[in-house]
Amino acid sequence: MLVLKIIGILVAIILVYMLIVSVNEYTIKKYRYEFFNSGNFILSAVGYGMIFFGYRLYITALAKQGDILNGIIILLIGVALVATVVYFNVKNTSLQDGLGLSLLQAPIYSVLAVLALFVLIAMIAFFSETKPVYHINDD
Repeated sequence: MLVLKIIGILVAIILVYMLIVSVNEYTIKKYRYEFFNSGNFILSAVGYGMIFFGYRLYITALAKQGDILNGIIILLIGVALVATVVYFNVKNTSLQDGLGLSLLQAPIYSVLAVLALFVLIAMIAFFSETKPVYHINDD
């Protein structure tokens, strides 16, 4: 069963990659605009992160009856960043294609943003070259 899951995940990754390539080919040919690009991804990833952590901060403050404004502000900035990506998509394509493909782009970028966060943490851990600490004074 594990092998089938791995094969299914690999097939899904290949299909999503082929979808991204075909959407980019379509939008480049029709609008001269690369729909899935690094600028949109970075804005979306930061926006989704701010939405997630702003909501968590809001819920924590609400449970402790603290200041909820910090969470709301972070959440709204995240929503504004994601809305900026949708705006650029609509501006550089048509309204119908921009909104429709943005609805396709959002879940792909949200999954990639989570994976990018784990890769970033792993890279920081690897390149910081932290060494283990040994305690030799056992009593």
